[in-house]
Amino acid sequence: MIISNELRSASDAEIDDSMQYASPMVLRGLLYQLTGDADVIAMPPGTSTKFGTGKEMANEADADLIKAKAAKFLKQCRDSSAGKIDIGPEERLHMSLSLTAGHDIPEGELHIWQEEAAFDRWSRGVRWDETKPSGNREKFKVAVIGTGITGLNVAVQLKRAGIPFVVIEKNPEVGGSWYENRYPGARVDTSSRGYTHLFSYDYPYKHSYCPRDENLKYFKWVADHFEVRENIEFNTEVSAMDWDDDAGIWTLTARGPSGPCSYEVNAVISCVGFLSRPQLPDIDGMDSFEGAAFHTAAWPEGLDIKGKRVAVVGSAASGYQTTPVIAKSAAHTFLFQRKPNWCIEDETYVRTLPPQALWLDRNFPFYSNYVRFRIGALINPDLSKPAITVDPDFDDPHTLSPLNKATRDMCVGFIKRKLASRPDLIEKMIPNFPPMASRPIRVDSNDSVYDALLRDNVSLVTDPIEKITASGIVAGGVEHELDVIAFATGFKANDYLWPMEVRGRDGVRIEEVWAEDGPRAYLGSMIPKFPNLFMCYGPNSNNFGGFTVVDLLELVAQFALRSIAGLIENDQSRVEVTEDGYWRFASILDEAESKMIYMDPRANNYYQHGGRSCVNGPVDIRRMWRWLNDPAGTPAAETDAGLRPYFGEDLMAK
Repeated sequence: MIISNELRSASDAEIDDSMQYASPMVLRGLLYQLTGDADVIAMPPGTSTKFGTGKEMANEADADLIKAKAAKFLKQCRDSSAGKIDIGPEERLHMSLSLTAGHDIPEGELHIWQEEAAFDRWSRGVRWDETKPSGNREKFKVAVIGTGITGLNVAVQLKRAGIPFVVIEKNPEVGGSWYENRYPGARVDTSSRGYTHLFSYDYPYKHSYCPRDENLKYFKWVADHFEVRENIEFNTEVSAMDWDDDAGIWTLTARGPSGPCSYEVNAVISCVGFLSRPQLPDIDGMDSFEGAAFHTAAWPEGLDIKGKRVAVVGSAASGYQTTPVIAKSAAHTFLFQRKPNWCIEDETYVRTLPPQALWLDRNFPFYSNYVRFRIGALINPDLSKPAITVDPDFDDPHTLSPLNKATRDMCVGFIKRKLASRPDLIEKMIPNFPPMASRPIRVDSNDSVYDALLRDNVSLVTDPIEKITASGIVAGGVEHELDVIAFATGFKANDYLWPMEVRGRDGVRIEEVWAEDGPRAYLGSMIPKFPNLFMCYGPNSNNFGGFTVVDLLELVAQFALRSIAGLIENDQSRVEVTEDGYWRFASILDEAESKMIYMDPRANNYYQHGGRSCVNGPVDIRRMWRWLNDPAGTPAAETDAGLRPYFGEDLMAK
């Protein structure tokens, strides 16, 4: 890392002040890596289970000493004549990463964790084999559908690899869900430091959890900085995809700004996501309402709700996010709730990061790498599994494991503390299913839906909605007069690739392949009878296997990219998963899923569909990492569970 002019000009006081905002656990490993200071090894970590909150070090004196050591090191960097600082000896990495993680990193997993730290920001892209020809890459064209976080990743990686591509986007701007969801209060619930592409791990996010506009700003920056905007066909929506087996070509039928159009490509990478098609309820009289009514994903730009009577219908993430924001402007807000959801409090959720934290990102060598690594380490499979899986020996009427009970107790305690002045609301806000059986909603400790419910201008309505009239909503025999109705009623999460009509070999429709028990995909990406069709954020890719959601999405994209590169290098035209491989992975996935708390029958949400989950990915991400790593490379002699994700084995290439 190059020593910046900003650091060169920093005073001792500026460095000392910034260090007070540093993570001691991040510094613990980073100092050892850069200096070899063995004193930090004996300093025990605290019990904090979440980055940025709680007690990171067991002893505050150790935390202070680590910060003092880090300040001294940074001042030495400032005063030295060196132009840059390197990462230090490779043999220290195992210990340094373990020190920041707070637990020992198994030696056999070190390469996975090094990748997570983004020491090589391009490690999840195409790796051309220098012993094989790749000159005919210009003849192989790829279509990418969608410009959400995965579509942009794929576009950037294809451009860097020199593979021709076109990106087809139905909206007039990049961002996917973050372009569409502009409702008040829209905000990411994954740490923003982990909600970036690996190649942009050091993007200067200003929040711990960025609001919608900041997320969209990042997506626009990616499109512009990596110069992929010129490859995007905006305002163009694909309606059909047809495979020609003789020609080895996909034909995409679409409608763009000038009318109907089509594209012929060798491969398709669909990055449309599963939370992209709004789900509206079927309520008697919906068309009769004379005010403004819309899904939260289609919030009208410029809508002024000041002084209006507003209904929020739905109590999942969007409903709970938008209610407290609407309540601050509207004359009265009504939250229509069929059933409550669990909320996880976070005192940093709506805060901006202090400028000192951003200064550290810019000026402390490799600090951003270790921050990213720390986030992954705190949600690694070994730590997260007890929170999301059933303990068959645990007996409790409300929960399914000791940690699940501890989570429920924490959440109930939060509810009772916040609603102490309104005991009539407490039972109405406690779900009747275990935490993690539905998507938990991260909320701010001091500005959440619970705070909104204490306002005089907010009403919680738990009676079933009977009908919608010209002037409002009738529930429990009472008509609530309204000016605006916002339906926070979720998405068609299980309708993968819908409404596109997709036909593979011999004209088979994708719905026919999925007729047995719903959408599935080999490693979340491939389907038999559909050569050269890859999905990112396809079935069972909503990551529950450790690390972040973005990590699994990048690994699945990497699998698609390296499969395409393998076809080019081997002078082949198509690759397709075998039926046997498809169903063997399905068995592995179903076995893992049978232990997941989200299959609890008391919950009713998009996590479950026809007796299984089509969306969640329960498989340990370390297993997925190995399976998704090198499809066109030399097959390993032995693989986990006998899955063989290689050309010539589970993957038929010709």
